[in-house]
Amino acid sequence: MQQPKYALAAYDPEAAPYDEIWALCADAEHLFADQLPDRPCHYEDADTPSDALTEPPVRLLGCAPRGALRDALESGRGDLGHGRVLRLGRLGRPLQHAVEGEVVAWIPSARGRGLVDLALDPWTPRPPRAAGIVWDAWWSGRPTEPNLWARDGTGADGRAHWLTVAREHARRLAPGRAPTTTYHLDGRHITDEPAFYCALGEAVHGPGGYAGRSPDTLTDCLRGTTDTPSPRTLIWHTAHTARTCLGVTPRTDDRARTFEELLTLLRQTNIEVVLA
Repeated sequence: MQQPKYALAAYDPEAAPYDEIWALCADAEHLFADQLPDRPCHYEDADTPSDALTEPPVRLLGCAPRGALRDALESGRGDLGHGRVLRLGRLGRPLQHAVEGEVVAWIPSARGRGLVDLALDPWTPRPPRAAGIVWDAWWSGRPTEPNLWARDGTGADGRAHWLTVAREHARRLAPGRAPTTTYHLDGRHITDEPAFYCALGEAVHGPGGYAGRSPDTLTDCLRGTTDTPSPRTLIWHTAHTARTCLGVTPRTDDRARTFEELLTLLRQTNIEVVLA
């Protein structure tokens, strides 16, 4: 089979971080919520009436089954189990959990002898297409080009997925960097709070870096309770972009933090912030 892009893992809420791999799959269809077909397409399954499915199942294509799933397919058992779809990188390591649900059907795959196509009825929300853009950027490993998190088509959803991938792989993929007391924050793309955390992780650790995704995690990272070095001076370039987009009205509910509140958060970790 071709280089697998997805894996189907057995679901076990007590296992971490991922469970037994049931299948490696070449590709997927109907995975992204904002790319579903206009009209439902139904996967044929004797146990599931086609009119009961209001959206097409996620289809995993060119899958090489193993373990309990292979045993179930060979035995002809109707119950194929509850699994989760993982997006893989080039080296076969999971990048992120994509969706979870019930495996409801299978057919022999046209992609190779012994391979199958699987249908999974999602129980959790499907990811947005922006997540796929993020996964593609991480396909070959930790990104080396700056500001990939801000590329067209990602938006706020993509930035949230970027932070999740960066957090999960921060220690395993973190390159060595020379000690420094001054960091440069590229503020050109800081148009919302998730963008601030993406840019800050990159300022501290380089492309793909992670330095928190919320006030609590940022404080832990910058104060050195994780593997993140503690910067003493942060030069925030093009700060007027965040000042304009985030505003300065104090936070009173669950809305995003303002520019001034983010500045206060940085200074509370004993960082001197220079606006440029």
